[in-house]
Formats: sequence, C-alpha cells, structure tokens
Amino acid sequence: MTPVDVEVPRHESSFIYRPGDFNQDIYSIPAEILLVTLVSQANPPAKPRWPFQNERTNASRSPSRQPGYYAVGLSAGIAVPLTASIYAANPNFPAFTHLRGLVHSHLLTEFFTMGAKVWFGRRRPFYDTEEPAGRVTKEERFSFFSGHASHTFAFASYASGLAFSQLKDDSSAWFYTGLLFGSASWIGASRAIDKQHNWSDVLAGAAVGSAIGYLTFNRVTQVSEYPVQIEATLTKITATVQLD
Repeated sequence: MTPVDVEVPRHESSFIYRPGDFNQDIYSIPAEILLVTLVSQANPPAKPRWPFQNERTNASRSPSRQPGYYAVGLSAGIAVPLTASIYAANPNFPAFTHLRGLVHSHLLTEFFTMGAKVWFGRRRPFYDTEEPAGRVTKEERFSFFSGHASHTFAFASYASGLAFSQLKDDSSAWFYTGLLFGSASWIGASRAIDKQHNWSDVLAGAAVGSAIGYLTFNRVTQVSEYPVQIEATLTKITATVQLD
C-alpha cells in the first residue's frame, strides 16, 4: 500500500464525525455521554405536548415482564455466539472498533430516546389510575418513545449488519438476523402488553433504534475501511489516505 498526500478543503474535514476512529472516539464518546446525562436531567412538561395532550391514560398497571437487565442479558446471549462465528469466518475482525461503534450506537439512541421523552412528556398508559394514589413519578411521564424498543432494535440492526458483512454463509447471517430482530420484537411487544407503553411508543422506538443502528454501522464500516489521518496547519489540511 502506498501513502498518498492530498490536500482536503478545510470545510470538508474539520469536523467529520468518525465513529470507530480511536483518535476521535476518546473525545466523542465522553462528549456523547455528557450529552445523554444533560438531557436525562431535564424535566418533561407539566402537560403532555401535541399530539398527546388530550389522551386518557386509565389502563391498569402491570408488572414489567422484561426489565432492562433481561434485555441486556438476552442481547449478550446472542452477541457471544455471533462474535465467535464472525471470528471463525474472519480472524482479523476489528472487534474493538465495532465495540466502540456499538457504544456510539447506543449513546445516540439514548440521546434521541431521552430527548423525545422529556420533550413530549407523554404519560404512561396507567398514569391516570395511579396518580390519585400518589404513585406516579417523573418516569411515568416518559412514555414516548420506548427505550427498550429503541435500544434492542439498535443492537439488532448493528449486529445484523455485522453478520451480513462478516459471515461467509448467508444462511447463518439470516439466522442471526431473525434471532436478533425476533428478540427485539418480543421485548418491545411485552412493553405494550404490560401497559408500560403504548404500541405507538414501541413502534416509534423500533424505527428510531433500527435507523440509528444501521447508520452507525455503515459509518463505522466506512471509517475502518478508509482510514484517514488528518494534520491541520494554519493554511491547509493534509490528509494521508491508505490506498490498496
């Protein structure tokens, strides 16, 4: 491979978002954590915003059959054999790069999820039946959209991208994809069945999580395939690109 020096216009390269690039990740991941922390501290509005301000939320509260730790455990149970299969097909698989990519994916998912929750302030389906007893908290106004759905679908989308890009056997990739999205659908549906969320909360979370997982995976893949080292001076920016 031959290093080639090219001049890149400043406006095209000054602030490129490069998830998976370790030199940027050491700054961007903490910055994303800070953003998520700041958003999570915000309070929802006193009354839900459009289109949820006139809803009747009088369902009976049910215990959640899929707590967060269950979703994490199920995802890990799929991730371990998937990673083993990927390593068997590609011993040079950049696992640490994609691990950081997954971190980006979930941080971005959490940012948009919490942003929607605190902006809309939608009440959970059981809010009106629990409020007279004083059993509602800030969390009970975080119905839209479902974090369980957004995070499980973000993971499923990112991991499915890995399966199809790294596994040599398409049938294996389809098997893992079905397992990933089937599990995500099961977890998301349980949130509506248990009256912790409305079905629209689950569907919106699934759509947003899937999109973020897909876009983040594609971006990490681009960054890892075409590494760019950028050096800035007062007059120009020089990029060294490794070309095969």
